[in-house]
Amino acid sequence: MADTNKDTIYVDVDDEITALIDKVRASNGKVVALVLPKRATVLQSIVNMKLLKRAAENEKKHLVLITTEAGLMPLAGAVGLHVAKALTAKPEIPPGPDMVGAGFTDAIEEDLNMPLDDEEVPDLTAKAGKKATVGALADAATKTNDKQGDLETLNLDDEEDDDKTKVTEMSIPAAAAAASKVKPDKKLKVPNFDRFRLLLILGVLVLIGIIVLGVFALSVWPHAVIDIKTNASNVNTNLPLTLDPQGQTADYATGDIPAKTVSEQKTFTQTVNTTGQKNEGTDATGSVTMTATDCGPNYQYFTNYGQQFTIPAGTGLSYNNLTYITQNDTTMTLNYKKSFSGNTPSCALYDSSGPTNISAQNPGSTYNAQINNATVSGYPNVQASGSATGGTDNIVQVVSQADVNTAASKVSANDSGTVKQDLMNQLRGEGLYPIGVTFASEQPQITPNPSVGTVSNTVTITETITYTMFGTKQSYLDAALDANIHSQTSKNQNIINNGLNQNSFKQNGVSGSADQVTLATVATVGPNISVSEIKTEVAGKSPKEAIAVIKNNPDVTTVSIRLSPFWVSSIPSNQSKISVKVAKPTKSV
Repeated sequence: MADTNKDTIYVDVDDEITALIDKVRASNGKVVALVLPKRATVLQSIVNMKLLKRAAENEKKHLVLITTEAGLMPLAGAVGLHVAKALTAKPEIPPGPDMVGAGFTDAIEEDLNMPLDDEEVPDLTAKAGKKATVGALADAATKTNDKQGDLETLNLDDEEDDDKTKVTEMSIPAAAAAASKVKPDKKLKVPNFDRFRLLLILGVLVLIGIIVLGVFALSVWPHAVIDIKTNASNVNTNLPLTLDPQGQTADYATGDIPAKTVSEQKTFTQTVNTTGQKNEGTDATGSVTMTATDCGPNYQYFTNYGQQFTIPAGTGLSYNNLTYITQNDTTMTLNYKKSFSGNTPSCALYDSSGPTNISAQNPGSTYNAQINNATVSGYPNVQASGSATGGTDNIVQVVSQADVNTAASKVSANDSGTVKQDLMNQLRGEGLYPIGVTFASEQPQITPNPSVGTVSNTVTITETITYTMFGTKQSYLDAALDANIHSQTSKNQNIINNGLNQNSFKQNGVSGSADQVTLATVATVGPNISVSEIKTEVAGKSPKEAIAVIKNNPDVTTVSIRLSPFWVSSIPSNQSKISVKVAKPTKSV
């Protein structure tokens, strides 16, 4: 488990002594390990080394340098800082620098007890005659070490008590303490480059914001809306037209104009489940005996004894909504007459020559029945009685006409909108004005597969539809409208808008190959005002000047100009920022 009393700080190669001191002060650990990069120059000065140690002492923290730089070892040993080669290695205070001869006679005159504040640390080695030599400091450190014996060590990772971290520190060599006599220069300050960098960035951002705000305020936000009212009026037109594919020239008096028909054939398929049912069981068979009773003043059959008539095979018998078909001819013979008054007989009775074989019209067990007085098709005075048996059921799924109709209804509404748009695009591609109301479809050709009555669980229908649409030159339509509008107004008035659009047409019907429509529009007549020319004339002008320019047109009645935002005092020079609205006429001719 990590010890919260310890903290590891990684030093950047370009960190200065003030940055290191700030990092040590900000640390929450009692033991602070400074991991130094290679060629770190910040601690190659004994002054910086002592400043760092003093900062740690003031914060009551124990400092360990993690480095393998041989050049830093003597300086760390001179000021009493612990050094370890790795975070897991045992920290020790290295020995101070060795004496290098009798030439080192100058004492170290750096003030090792100077306070840690924002004041600039003077370059003590630059003072004339006061050179701080490593040898002098090392001499004192060596003597002190000889008295104390082996170097004391700091337990960083491996020698940790349960209660607290044990930290022991070697005393500062006496010679080093005596050598530091020079006082710092109070006038020199250590500049705070981080604060300077922050202020510089903020200043740049504020400048950019001012520039962007100025661009929006002067170029993006300004807008002008010009509302113009004129003495224009509406003219209603209702013009019958005949679109003739055979026509060569336009006759605006009669409304006949040349046109063209385009067509497109579409083939659709649709599959649905079948719902029809069919009984493929066996047919019931049997036999009946027929009798005939012919009563009334006018006999239907022969009235002499021995006279006969024949009921042919294939005749239908009906009983309880069941139909049977006779399988052989049956001869009926008159053998009895019955009189009710006088000598005039009232009824003639006929008997069959023998039994008549029958077969059920459809398979199924429902045809197994006892037949009593069944009617005979075409022989209203004949009855048949007998029985039929042997009918069985076998219900299967078959294609019905209703299934075909269902599939066709889904296909017909499938893609007509897309086809209509295709035909309009085709006419436009030929330089013609498409008239959407003439869009029509011919009777579809439907082919079911399999055919109606066939045993199947599904049926697929193929539907082929031909669509058509009329189109004509827009110049014909404009000329026809202009003639109609001028016939209702003064020819001195300009047609501002003839009102032509796709909603202007109504379908009247088809006559032969021609299509008849009605062109109904609401045209606008009055002054011919060019919006683009107005924008060019008023761009950059004051509202007063712009109003005077627009009112030069005698047909203009009122002009109002709205500027935004509130600080804008003139119409923008950018014409895209100008909106011109010409009010619709409120009166009609």
